[in-house]
Amino acid sequence: MSIFTQLVVIVAVVAALVQYRLSATGVSPVISVLPPLPLFPVNEATLTGKVEKIAVDDLVGPESLISTTHNGTEYMFASLGDGRIVRLVGVHDSDGVSWTTVSRTGADDKNCGRGGPADTTNTEALCGRPLGIKIAKRSSVDNANLDDDEDVLVVADAYKGLLMISGMFNDEENGGKVHTLATRANTDEKDYKFQLLNGIVQVPDGSIYISETTQYFRRRRIFHAAFDGRPTGRLLRYTTKRGVEVVAEDIYMANGLALSHDKQHILVVSGVQIWQYSLEKEQMEREPFVTVMAGTGDNIDAKDHLPNGKKQKCYWAGYGSRFAEPFTLLKALSEKPFMKSILCALVPYKTIVNAIPKLSALAVYGEDGTLIDVYQDNNVTAPWLSEAEQFGEYLYLASWYNSFLARVKIL
Repeated sequence: MSIFTQLVVIVAVVAALVQYRLSATGVSPVISVLPPLPLFPVNEATLTGKVEKIAVDDLVGPESLISTTHNGTEYMFASLGDGRIVRLVGVHDSDGVSWTTVSRTGADDKNCGRGGPADTTNTEALCGRPLGIKIAKRSSVDNANLDDDEDVLVVADAYKGLLMISGMFNDEENGGKVHTLATRANTDEKDYKFQLLNGIVQVPDGSIYISETTQYFRRRRIFHAAFDGRPTGRLLRYTTKRGVEVVAEDIYMANGLALSHDKQHILVVSGVQIWQYSLEKEQMEREPFVTVMAGTGDNIDAKDHLPNGKKQKCYWAGYGSRFAEPFTLLKALSEKPFMKSILCALVPYKTIVNAIPKLSALAVYGEDGTLIDVYQDNNVTAPWLSEAEQFGEYLYLASWYNSFLARVKIL
């Protein structure tokens, strides 16, 4: 067999393998035009040397955090990678915290949360994977006629759908009760189930808005969704009267949501940009709120102060990986479908996850979308930040990637 013939055979075999693997994973890369890489901010605030880990291998994959006060006690809730929603409380006269499991969104299996960011145990669908969480009055999300309009947790679970958890302050372990609000939109095919619900926010009229990151990939293969490039994300609206409606489509990697300070828009994190959905016009604005972020976006929250405590209306946005000069793989391959096909077909998924350079940064944007600062931990103690929440004297740092909850003392 000639060298030429051998090369033809090798190419044919590789091509067949790539096609088979793409078919098996559902990846069908397209050209995705991303904005030019920005320079990473050089005047970032530093968290270096201050970040500590809490509950290693217990509070695994804390994606979202939200704090509140109940009967004079401050609590913080976290959604975890093993399917749990936990309630944290500070220990009096101590820097410590304790936590109680409010509920699980799925089954309680010994392997829940043990598969890491790539879910190598393939148990997320069984155990549940709660992502965005918000606190709401039960009457705004549940048609039940109850005398006590209690606070409830509304949860966007990547596998189980839109959920409500009642009994969120029950002292008993697993004292909360999970209620399924929706698993598909009204106009979806009857056999369709939400593929990856992610962010969640409530607006003044009581409506709940939820992001669906992609309609083709599950959470455990979210990097395939990013490299695939098809903008199949959606913005959904839930009300007790109308169920789930699709209000915006064709969003690339729809993720975190926040209500704007003027309460006229919903901020929608989309890949490395932030867009605005007009509540009055009921449509996406034509121009992005933030044209390009220096990192891949995750959750976003409207705040009335900076991380250092200074009063100022702003938005906190978690940065996942770096998206800045001189190079990022996502940008380099964005307009090269063939190269993305090779990557997704031949490189093990866990290797892709581990190969992306780590970043630990929280961006703060002003009311007009101008970048105020980037708070960065140069030691990258807690990479892939999804969200930050002040609780007591600490700033707690969430990340779907890490096997712990991180925090830094507020100075």
